[in-house]
Amino acid sequence: MNQNILLSTCIGSILEWYDFSVYAYLTPILAMVFFPNQQSYLANLLSYTLFASAYLIRPIGAIFFGHLGDTQGRKKPLIISIGAMAITTCCIGLLPTYHSIGILAPCLLLLLRLMQGLFIGGESFGALCFISELKTTRRIGYITALVWASSGVGMLFGSVIIFCFTIFLKKHDLYTFGWRIPFLLGALTGIVGYYIRRNAAESAQFLALKRAQSIERWPLKKIVLSHKVLCVQLASIYLLSALITYLLFVFMPVYASTILNYSLQQATAVNTVILILSITLNISFGFLSDIWDKKQLMLCAAFAFVILSFPLYHLLAYKQFFFTAQLLFTLLAACFQGPLTALVIAQIPTEIRYSLGSLSYNLSYALFGGTAPLVALFLIHSTGNAAAPGAYLAIAAVITSLGLISLDQKANLTKKLLINQIT
Repeated sequence: MNQNILLSTCIGSILEWYDFSVYAYLTPILAMVFFPNQQSYLANLLSYTLFASAYLIRPIGAIFFGHLGDTQGRKKPLIISIGAMAITTCCIGLLPTYHSIGILAPCLLLLLRLMQGLFIGGESFGALCFISELKTTRRIGYITALVWASSGVGMLFGSVIIFCFTIFLKKHDLYTFGWRIPFLLGALTGIVGYYIRRNAAESAQFLALKRAQSIERWPLKKIVLSHKVLCVQLASIYLLSALITYLLFVFMPVYASTILNYSLQQATAVNTVILILSITLNISFGFLSDIWDKKQLMLCAAFAFVILSFPLYHLLAYKQFFFTAQLLFTLLAACFQGPLTALVIAQIPTEIRYSLGSLSYNLSYALFGGTAPLVALFLIHSTGNAAAPGAYLAIAAVITSLGLISLDQKANLTKKLLINQIT
């Protein structure tokens, strides 16, 4: 395996997910900066509406970049997406506030968030697709888990930086200029990420398709005509993954500080430790999935989410059990997400892999991932129950379990994948 390709893919994902997650961590501050005249709950709701907006456009990015990836190579869309993400993130850090230009400020923020969503729509699955198409398949679970975990490293960097700012900057400074700094650091990610990816080699499987003149000219058309059911099945599987990512990791510091009344510093500190554990556990379960059955591992985790999500959310409200509940959630999340990419990759034909994988992934993350904090806040305030997001997570786990059960494992696909890569 080419270690440079693995390194470049992981670093690119780290940098890009740092850019994207910073907004989520800073939401309580951005709510007051861009919606200062609203009540705290309404300001947070509006800020999370902007957060969700980036996700609603992600399927469009998936279609556009997926087409590029399947017709012109996996490498090209990944180079474009990381540079564009860095520019838009930096621009958010330069935005004037509501006090400077009024309603135009949140309008500009909305525009930049939509641009972020468009570009990351071509990044997330694309990086996983790229790394899975190396010459080695015996460790595909471990390799893809490394890249998946690297997105967690990006979120970890964002969490660590915000945590440091809450320690070293006064509250007034955070609201005046401190919130801009994490976004401005996004400019560095573009320079580093662009250089790393530009010098990476192209996917071995795509080059094999090109030599065989088997490149699909219109991958989206083929998906609509021949692979609709598979697209829905994969989207149902990604549903639980989307809620895991955004309810348990991205939204959790805000949930703990605004709903459970922990300090933002405490909540971010716990989230930082949890992200470190998540990264380690995801890689471990990816490794185990090369030994044990991937589908069975994920089903066990999904069933556990059905049973335990609501009780664990109740435990979060008790300070003495907060970390324990988070730890159990993280263990279950890793058991589900560690084998996830390897299972999905094995289901999709190489000639439409980038498009189909990106579309199913981004449909779930658009409809359920980006909207998860918004739905969680609505459920909490409409029911008066702080554990209401646990019920939402449990329902998603039921749907994902059904999707996994209905999925045709196609036991010979791994063997076919190996043959394709070697040839």
